[in-house]
Amino acid sequence: MPALARADVVSSVFSGQRGQMEYRSAGNPSNPAVLMLHGLGSSSAGYRAQFAGLSRDFHVIAWNAPGFGRSSPIPGQDADIDGYTNALEGLLRALGVRRLAALVGSSWGSVVALAFARRYPSLIGSLVLSAPNAARGHITGEARDAELNAWLRMADVDILVSRAAIANRLVAPHTPAQVRQHVECLRDGMTTDGWRQAIRSLFTVYTPDIIAAVKSPIAILSGTLDQVAPYRDHAGRLLAAAPSAMAHSFEDCGHILKLEAPSKFNAVVREMAAQA
Repeated sequence: MPALARADVVSSVFSGQRGQMEYRSAGNPSNPAVLMLHGLGSSSAGYRAQFAGLSRDFHVIAWNAPGFGRSSPIPGQDADIDGYTNALEGLLRALGVRRLAALVGSSWGSVVALAFARRYPSLIGSLVLSAPNAARGHITGEARDAELNAWLRMADVDILVSRAAIANRLVAPHTPAQVRQHVECLRDGMTTDGWRQAIRSLFTVYTPDIIAAVKSPIAILSGTLDQVAPYRDHAGRLLAAAPSAMAHSFEDCGHILKLEAPSKFNAVVREMAAQA
């Protein structure tokens, strides 16, 4: 897996208009660029199989979102989803990437990806949304406050949790031990403040309301055994709002499709990047 690197990023979202973003990259920078966005409980390390499988033909990049790993946090507590899109646009400028052949978002990363595609349509050729999240921006009033507070109470990296129990929720029962062990380590790139900021951003947008505004080709990937973002509540709603999007069902897979079925995942990314 590529080593972590850091880029100096100019963006209004950071204190003093400047921050540092942590990322991994592999492949020839002159090749078409594919950028990967991780989920709430993960980091750039979650795309190990994509660095291995795609970097001969693409410039593969995966970020650690603001507040994750050693990436600069977004100041304050109430970051909305556009704060993350601002940071991502700044990272692309810092890396000299003018356009992405594919922007790939997993789970919470799919929320950032959709918001980015709506705001910066000229910067992407296609979208791949894996185990996508519909987000929680449609919830209002006391129900919103109660659910948000419940999420925030659990968002603390110092709370002792069973890594095995986390993996059991994220991947299918038959997942190979090597993959399961890697999934158990993905939380190591999290910080409490970054985690809580990302959770708050989920309550500022409802992705079925914005997906129709995205004009680039979209692929939506869902696992039939996903316990975290079940098809009916998430991918199904997105497909209903954007019937032209291409649906890919991953049989007997859970939430971490990029590691549970990497060959099929990478084939979809290749197909979408080719369309761009």
